[in-house]
Amino acid sequence: MTTSAPLHSLQVGDAKLTWIPDGIHHVRALEHYPKSTPEFWEVHSQYIDENDWLIMSIGGLLVQTGGKNIVIDTGFGPRSVDDISVMSGGSHHGDMFGGELLQSLASAGVPAENVDMVVLSHLHPDHIGWASTVDDQGNHTPTFVNADYLVGDVEWDFWSNGPVAGKPGAPTKAELDSMAARLTLLDGASTPAPGLTVMPTPGHTPGHLSFVVSSGEERVIILGDAVHCPAEISDTEMDFVFDIDYDLARRSKEALIRELEQPGTHMAGGHFPDAVFGRLLEGTVTRKLFI
Repeated sequence: MTTSAPLHSLQVGDAKLTWIPDGIHHVRALEHYPKSTPEFWEVHSQYIDENDWLIMSIGGLLVQTGGKNIVIDTGFGPRSVDDISVMSGGSHHGDMFGGELLQSLASAGVPAENVDMVVLSHLHPDHIGWASTVDDQGNHTPTFVNADYLVGDVEWDFWSNGPVAGKPGAPTKAELDSMAARLTLLDGASTPAPGLTVMPTPGHTPGHLSFVVSSGEERVIILGDAVHCPAEISDTEMDFVFDIDYDLARRSKEALIRELEQPGTHMAGGHFPDAVFGRLLEGTVTRKLFI
């Protein structure tokens, strides 16, 4: 049965990556991929559950490299939305549940206070949910009290000063302020930690970043939301409805796939169901994904 990915790990050289689940997201495939067809999803039915929901995992990645505990993306946080249609004017249906990430992190042997760095691919709600914690008076404080927070410079400027700043769906001022005191801005050439580099993949958002963890002869490309579902790898023209710039998102996806086809390359897809780690079979036209 297709479901959200559980806690599981991948060792690459001296680096260890662990998926830290936060919850689950159910959506209707044809609504979120409006160019797709029922026939397409018959071919990719392994990503659809018994109730015809396309399953997306919600969570983050613990990357342990260079003596650092690094969390990349922080899930949806301690909240749930039973019906996302109320947020979309009835155009999209499904739900989204969070709340498990801190327990998942502890189960991986790293309590929140031992996290050294929080790195965010972009600032959508299902990626910054645990970046801050809200007290009874509504005040936001950083959840990871000993961590630095790292965000792309283009991404931060877009949500802080751009045309959508402060609007529904954008990070609130309180959320941004809670990160600001510990904030480091990344550019496209940044190396946040030994063995961890930035790979710009704009399109889903203007400053979206993917990341590369390298050790020895192997590497893992952490996709972020440049690819939401493994089915996109077989058809990069299948636009995701919430990509801000469809053309740019396609170009980023094609560039990622060229990198994923290189020897020794793994991927981590944070919304992939069942298992977030995988590889591409070299030289195949259909670009088959192996988990």
